[in-house]
Amino acid sequence: MNTPHQLSVRVIENDTDFRELLNGVFERSELFNLVGSHESVEEFGAEMLANKPFDAWIPQLMVVDVMSSTDPRSESASFMSALRAEGLNFATLFVSSMEFGALLRVLRKSHPQGWSSLQKTSRLTEQEVIEAALASCNEMVSK
Repeated sequence: MNTPHQLSVRVIENDTDFRELLNGVFERSELFNLVGSHESVEEFGAEMLANKPFDAWIPQLMVVDVMSSTDPRSESASFMSALRAEGLNFATLFVSSMEFGALLRVLRKSHPQGWSSLQKTSRLTEQEVIEAALASCNEMVSK
């Protein structure tokens, strides 16, 4: 159920099990409204192109696996940065098994706010996902 205080969120994650886990976290949360879930950044991009105007379709938060592209030479951080460069305004929570502090520093040079990261581990809790998502969204609001 979508209530006025809920933040809209889309998930892009190529690991089916982890995508379902993230979907469940956001579906159960009263703070978020899961508006879409995608297996790859390419699938997301194709759906986005079919839904103009983009700024009305883009959620307030994107939760994105850094390596969710079907092309091993590509990563989704560049795609999210390019969308922001086009003027779309949304927070981004990157999820990955990698540590990527350097990536966030690079992204913040062109778009200072709204980037956060969460490392996938077997001990990751629902509360940690929600807190990281809120931190990313709050950073966009406070800019």
